[in-house]
Amino acid sequence: MKRLCYCGFSALALTLIFTVGNACADTRADSSADSSAHESKAPAPLSGGVVSLATSSEANLKELGKIWHHLKSAAWETFCETQQPVTYFVGGPDVIGGMVIPAINATGNISTGDFVPPREKWLRYYASELNYLLPLIKSETEALQLPPDLSPDIADSLAQLKRTAAALPADVDKLVLLCQNPPYKNMVVATAAQQLIDDLDAYEKLRKQIDKAVKDDVQMLKRSQRKKSNK
Repeated sequence: MKRLCYCGFSALALTLIFTVGNACADTRADSSADSSAHESKAPAPLSGGVVSLATSSEANLKELGKIWHHLKSAAWETFCETQQPVTYFVGGPDVIGGMVIPAINATGNISTGDFVPPREKWLRYYASELNYLLPLIKSETEALQLPPDLSPDIADSLAQLKRTAAALPADVDKLVLLCQNPPYKNMVVATAAQQLIDDLDAYEKLRKQIDKAVKDDVQMLKRSQRKKSNK
């Protein structure tokens, strides 16, 4: 009798152990499934040629902005070098013969309307900067590519940007030639520098338009990726 009870207890114990074991295995399987489902819902990193191209375009446009800044600075300094007026100090009142000449303004300086001759060393220095920077802005602009699906207006702006860059060599070559050998004609050099400045300003306006459009496009792509990953 005792043996039968012992055997019955053993069979019952084995049944319980088998049932608990199966329940634990099912729990582990459910946990693994939940973990896999959770991992599948994790946000995916940004990838793809479109995002890469947009990021590259943004970096290239920033680099073009730096080159433009130095090119504009060299052109502006050239212009200013030719526009330094000849002035005389009138301590006032000065007497010339029977005529009294009072001080014209608070500084006591008056301009004759002429300009001081430009200094050769500075014009040559600015010309060397222009010669160095021109190939950089030209090559960087020609290589610039934009991501697809931008508005047609931005594509037109890019075409205009490249046409404007193609016109810069003629402006730079003319100005550099005028800066080579004295005597310099102030107004001739200043007019050439002003022409380059005007074309550079037109270039920068287009570059900023394109840069804003690309930045907006990158932000839109990132928002789209976040929405997809959260679904």
